[in-house]
Amino acid sequence: MKFLTRIRLRTWLPHMVAVLVLLGCGRLAMWQMDRAEEKQALLDQWETAPSASLAENDLDNYTPVSGTGRFDPTRHVLLDNQVRNNHPGVHVFTPFHPDDSDRIVLVNRGWQPYDRRSGQWPEFETETASIDLSGRISPPPRVGIQIGRAEPLDAEQWPNLMTYFDLEHLQEAFGPELADRVLLLDADHPAHLTGDEWRPVTMGPERHRGYAFQWTSIGIVVFLIWIILTIRALRK
Repeated sequence: MKFLTRIRLRTWLPHMVAVLVLLGCGRLAMWQMDRAEEKQALLDQWETAPSASLAENDLDNYTPVSGTGRFDPTRHVLLDNQVRNNHPGVHVFTPFHPDDSDRIVLVNRGWQPYDRRSGQWPEFETETASIDLSGRISPPPRVGIQIGRAEPLDAEQWPNLMTYFDLEHLQEAFGPELADRVLLLDADHPAHLTGDEWRPVTMGPERHRGYAFQWTSIGIVVFLIWIILTIRALRK
């Protein structure tokens, strides 16, 4: 009985493995195509979103906005672990108070070099007078693999360094009037610190389509090998 079971297992196991591999390749190819569609939708939204006022509520993500108000030059938030040209640094978020609005909007002003070992904060200037801003409304920076919990902000000591962009901790420090989204400052604005253009996606839809093609190709090769080996086994 055990001998027959082993014979059956040896007979069917390669087929089971082949089917599982084909299903896996198909699922991964479909997932990559779905991701490509999502990225394309984001790019289309980035290109076609109509302009609006920064003081408006319920704006769609990546809406181009403009408004007048004042920076808070005393309370900067530095998002750690931001790399530019292989150099470590931070993204500088400065609170902005739009005119005719009670909200506070954190403005991402771009990258600045920062080395923890130096013991010195990045140095940059912040306009204190009324200023016109323009940029894009954006969801907060996403957290990748998070190890541990984000540290609460010290509302008495600024700037604050954040490893993860934690909206709950930010609202505890700035108050409930802090907006739940941020402003990506236009790269050509004088308050932008590097002049780097923002990208709505880090991996474009064409890359996902390429991965989908690779998984499909692997599936086709596995299928052909499976058919050839099965035919040879039947002939024997």
